[in-house]
Amino acid sequence: MHPERKLQEDIAFVREAVESRDRTHYRSIAIAVLWAVILATGHALSDFYPHYSPLFWCTATPVGYLLSFRMAAREARAAGVANRRKRARFGLHWGSLFVVIFFVIFIALSHRLEHSVMSQFITLTAGTTCFLAGLHLDRRLLAPGIVTILGAPAVDFLAPYPWTVVGLAIAASLIVSATWMKPRENNAL
Repeated sequence: MHPERKLQEDIAFVREAVESRDRTHYRSIAIAVLWAVILATGHALSDFYPHYSPLFWCTATPVGYLLSFRMAAREARAAGVANRRKRARFGLHWGSLFVVIFFVIFIALSHRLEHSVMSQFITLTAGTTCFLAGLHLDRRLLAPGIVTILGAPAVDFLAPYPWTVVGLAIAASLIVSATWMKPRENNAL
């Protein structure tokens, strides 16, 4: 085989591997569905069973984080893609949200802010984190980030179930964004 032909085949192989890797990033919407369920449930609890809401958020979000991380790692392995740097970036990005929310709660409690105001600040923080993830990590998170940011102040004007409306809007934006921005040739869940 001629060296030029071999080089062309090697370049074509590398190009296909890179394109395949980029397509696998959008293979699954399972993580979006997981978070849509967690967010819709948690926000609805704030309206219907507000006393259970903090317990739900303190349990469901770390469990959702760990499940998301595991699902993403499994999907990457199945696709033959092992990018530890990218996984670390995602993990640190979303893990930092827990630290920031801890300090938001600490500040809110030390200033004796109402629970609803503290919840709005947490929602605003989560929305900003989601939006920034959309800018820097996964563009499918742009719209849910915007919806979450807008939802934080909107709860003051929505009645009779403001948190439920916001939670359903965020959940819908997650699923629509994950589905709409997914490449067409890939039908996997």
